[in-house]
Amino acid sequence: MTQSVIAGIALLAIGTFAMRFAGYKLGERMPLSERARTLLADAAILLLLAVAATSTFYEAGRFAGYARLTGVGVALLLAWRKAPLIVVIIAAAVATAGMRYAGIA
Repeated sequence: MTQSVIAGIALLAIGTFAMRFAGYKLGERMPLSERARTLLADAAILLLLAVAATSTFYEAGRFAGYARLTGVGVALLLAWRKAPLIVVIIAAAVATAGMRYAGIA
């Protein structure tokens, strides 16, 4: 199991590096308008948002629970209020742990 996780992380790291390198090389040969650059940046953000939303709501094909949803909500609220990252992380963990301790999964 551990080897599979390490192999997956390595594969994702290599793929990420390859995509960044390809973007750098293509960027030199293929000029893009400012609008196209903006759309590409927005597409990357939307992809990350979709992954975050999926992992927030689902785990192993089932609803992840209200505790996780609450933790993510607390993190979003504090990030929106521009709290320091360490405060956001600790507050989200405490909120999630508190919900689970109260028996709300």
